[in-house]
Amino acid sequence: MTTALLAWEIGGGQGHLHKLAAISHKLQGCGIKSVFAVKNSNIKELTLPGKVIQAPQANFQALDEKGDNKAYFYTDILYMFGFSSSLTLNFHIKAWQNIIDLVKPSFIIADYTPALVLAAKARVPTIVIGYGFTVPPPIEIEKFPPIRSSPIPDVAIKRTQIVAENVKQVTGFDAPLGQLLNGDRTFIFGIPELDPYADLRGEIEYMGIHSAPFPQNLWNENGKSWAYLMDNWSYRNLVIETFNADCSFGNIKNILRGKSFALHHASFGTSMTCLLAGIPQIVFPKDLETSITTQKLTNLGVAVGILEPFTKETLLQENDYLPQISKNAQLEAKKLAYWNQSFLSKIIESCLEMIN
Repeated sequence: MTTALLAWEIGGGQGHLHKLAAISHKLQGCGIKSVFAVKNSNIKELTLPGKVIQAPQANFQALDEKGDNKAYFYTDILYMFGFSSSLTLNFHIKAWQNIIDLVKPSFIIADYTPALVLAAKARVPTIVIGYGFTVPPPIEIEKFPPIRSSPIPDVAIKRTQIVAENVKQVTGFDAPLGQLLNGDRTFIFGIPELDPYADLRGEIEYMGIHSAPFPQNLWNENGKSWAYLMDNWSYRNLVIETFNADCSFGNIKNILRGKSFALHHASFGTSMTCLLAGIPQIVFPKDLETSITTQKLTNLGVAVGILEPFTKETLLQENDYLPQISKNAQLEAKKLAYWNQSFLSKIIESCLEMIN
């Protein structure tokens, strides 16, 4: 039987595994079995349809705390997760190659797994999937745009050079790093309006979100709010109590039905779902990726972003924005209706082309 290796390594949240599971179910219908190599399979309300093995763990390297320790380029993410030295990168790539040798897949589907994409290069056909933030544009590393708008410190530029040198030394590949990390095919789960690299993609296939389509009558102006917030977030109870929010977990289409607005951390999957379903959003970004998504949502006028610290009084002030972002959310959902459908068949077609 044909075997596919589906992998996820960097990042948190449930969206990575839900995408892979949805693709795996489609592959099963074509007689292709799945093996999952993932960082964490302990996800609520989800059973992966295949064998699950532990993904190799990158040697985490924090950014230089003596200088500016913020991430400015996609290469800063790589630097933190195994690309900071040729020794750690070589070890990490070999660990992924051991997984490839063990599973013997006919093809690979990689979600936010850059070391695996390099490990599979010229060995196994690879499809790269991910949100806009997690997949770099297929360009030379020197042309990577910053993902933070503030002035770029020299240390961030130096990290970019280190990553480029280590990749070339370990792999021997001369192609642009962005091109290498896009694999043989690339699919972006998202839309251009929320993609920080949209202007640099060239020809790329956007997939919307795997759980589409969503009904267009979910929003209810007089309904309750819904909160999807980290259990260990220090402001969680304050937000839930302030907005008297429902914290149900399950089928997102059922949960959002009749809700007036959503409160969450701006993870891409939740943001995209609410956008296509016409649900206004109050978001609390926790990192660079969610901050970028927050900015994109506020640019569309469908969300309000809030940064810590805050109080019950400052939270309640956000109610003043709800009428306008609710109106905008309905308009944007209609404008983006084309993306409110499933495009998973495109990935499956590419998989079948790789094995035929």
